[in-house]
Formats: sequence, structure tokens, C-alpha cells
Amino acid sequence: MCSSRAASILKEDRGSSTIEFLGILPIVIIVLSVMWQMIVGVHGVVVAQSAVNEAAKVYSITEDALEASKAAENIVSTASGYLSLAGAPIEGTGDYDPKFTAKVNVDIRLVFLPEKLFGGTTPSVTYTTEATGRVIK
Repeated sequence: MCSSRAASILKEDRGSSTIEFLGILPIVIIVLSVMWQMIVGVHGVVVAQSAVNEAAKVYSITEDALEASKAAENIVSTASGYLSLAGAPIEGTGDYDPKFTAKVNVDIRLVFLPEKLFGGTTPSVTYTTEATGRVIK
């Protein structure tokens, strides 16, 4: 009688869906974290491209590299803390040629990695984008 009772308990599948859910939950969390980081990265790239376009526009009108860098910094600062400006150099080709190249370097913070693992700093990915243009005279 005892063996038939044990067999009937083993044949019941009450609670099996809970065990399956608990088994799949870590995978779902990891996939969602990776997808969120990809969204943050794509948004960072879009903001960086917008910043370099703004810097190029300002430089083409004013020929002031400092003002163009400030314009890029204003655009990058609109990102919610995961994006930081690492530099916005503008290189002209000379007085006789009005062409220039504006670059924006940003650091995109990896949002789901804990700071404790990396000595108090969050690792980031550096991204550089550039735009070329002509000075309007």
C-alpha cells in the first residue's frame, strides 16, 4: 500500500508549473537585461549623432570650436546619466579651404553591471561619430 501511495504522489503534477517558471526566470531576466542595454546603446548612438550634427551646424556658422563643443555637450547632457561626453574636437583644413570635420566621443555606461565588481566605477563603451561640413562665409 505504501508503494502505491508513493506512485500516486509522483504521478501528480501539481506545482510543476511553478518549478518550470523558477527555472526559466533567470534566463528571462538576462535576456531582458541584454535587450535593455541594447536599447540604451542605440539611444546613446542616436544622441551622439545628434550632438555631432549640432556641433557641425554651430561651427559652420560661428567658426568657434569652443561654442560648437558646448552645443554638443548640451545635447549629450539630455541623456539620462548613462551617456557622458569624452570630447568634441573640430578639425579644420585651413583658412583657404572652408571644410572641417567635427567629432563627438561619448562613453555609454553599461547600466546593469554593478560598480562593486569594477572598483567603484561602472564600465562603459566608447563611441565616436563624426560629421564633415563647410564653414559658411
